[in-house]
Amino acid sequence: MKSYSVWIGIGVVCVLVFLAGGSATETLRFDRSAIANGEWWRIVSSHFVHLSYGHLLLNLAALALAGYVASPRTPIAVQIVAWLWLIAFTGVGLWLWAEDLNYYVGLSGALHGAMLVAIAPSPFYSVKVRWAVGLVIVSKVLWEQTGYYDDMANVEMVGGRTEARSHLYGAMAGLIWVAVWMMTRYIRNRDE
Repeated sequence: MKSYSVWIGIGVVCVLVFLAGGSATETLRFDRSAIANGEWWRIVSSHFVHLSYGHLLLNLAALALAGYVASPRTPIAVQIVAWLWLIAFTGVGLWLWAEDLNYYVGLSGALHGAMLVAIAPSPFYSVKVRWAVGLVIVSKVLWEQTGYYDDMANVEMVGGRTEARSHLYGAMAGLIWVAVWMMTRYIRNRDE
C-alpha cells in the first residue's frame, strides 16, 4: 500500500479540491491573466481542479489505471519528482505554447505522461506490451492534434472542451522522463 501512496495522495487532493467548491476552482485553475499577474502556483494547482463529477471520475479512473501498472519498487521520492515534473512541464507547456488558452483544469495532461512513466519500468508486463502501450498513448495524442479529433465530443461527460494540447505536453514530459530513465539504466548496466 505504501508504494502507491503518491498515487492515492494525488487522487485524494483532487477529491478534496473538488469538494471545496467553486471558490477553490477560481483560486487554483490555470488562469492566464492571473498567472501573468504573478499567481504562478496556478501552473501546478490547476491539475488538481476538475469541471464536474464526470471529469473527476474519469481522471481518477485513469490515475488508478496508471497506478495499477506502475512498479511498486519505484521509490516514493522518485514518484513525487516524476509527478512534479509531469505537472510542471504540462503547465509550463500550456503557458508557453498555448497562448490562446485562458483557462485550464484537470489532471489528464499529466496523466498521459504518468501512464508512460508508470508502464516503462513495470515488472508486470513484457517489453512488447510496454512498447505497445507507449505506442497507443503516443498515437492517441498525435491523433488528437489533427483535424479529425473532436475536442467537444466529451463535453457532456466532463463539462467542457477537452484541451488536447495538455495531453501532448504531458506525453512529451513522460517521454522525456522515460528516455532519461532508459539512458540511466543503460549506463548503470554497462558499468556493472
